[in-house]
Amino acid sequence: MGLELYAEIEELFLDKEAADMLWGSFLDIIKELNIKNLLDIGCGGGDFCLMAKKAGIDIKGVDLSSSQVKKAQKKGCNCENTNICDMKEKFEAATAIFDVINYMDKNELKIFFSCVEKVVEKYFIFDINTFYAMDELAIGNLKAEDENRFSTLYSQFEDNKLITEITLFEKKDNNCYIKKQKSITQYYHSVEEIEKLTSMKLKNMVPISLYGSEEAEKMILVFEK
Repeated sequence: MGLELYAEIEELFLDKEAADMLWGSFLDIIKELNIKNLLDIGCGGGDFCLMAKKAGIDIKGVDLSSSQVKKAQKKGCNCENTNICDMKEKFEAATAIFDVINYMDKNELKIFFSCVEKVVEKYFIFDINTFYAMDELAIGNLKAEDENRFSTLYSQFEDNKLITEITLFEKKDNNCYIKKQKSITQYYHSVEEIEKLTSMKLKNMVPISLYGSEEAEKMILVFEK
């Protein structure tokens, strides 16, 4: 899967300062709502789990990527490689951070939201990419490397779909490079469209600019059950 390959190179492209800003914004909302028990959907490598845990929040993470879950567990996070639709536990609230929602089309989102509604008692807090972010900022080429890897991302946005081609060259013991290539797709969703996909009610919207843009690149949405 493309997302598994992206998990391998995510740290090469992650802007830690921007990530900390977004995670901090989520944490501020969680504290304001006095949430104590939280499920982080799409927990990735566990960085937000650690941040929330240090803030005294009882947090559990789930992710479909087994490699990401292993990273999170090594950091001491309570994370599982499972689908939220298979979960029986109940949580006061849930989060989905950094594009989780945008990786699903509308049919997938409708099923996803119905599963979230079964495990969440009060709030679901998540971010979505704005049209400006996907149409203006995300397109084009990016490259990154370390001593053993070289990777490129090439993205195009058309018909409300952002398709990113991932290429990774990874150095092996014999000094030869193995090439891996996959694509991932993100979908633009307006707030109005999302409201129609869930029975939860929109409580608040928080625009976020992570890279100094005049326009918001992300919108944090707080839905209440």
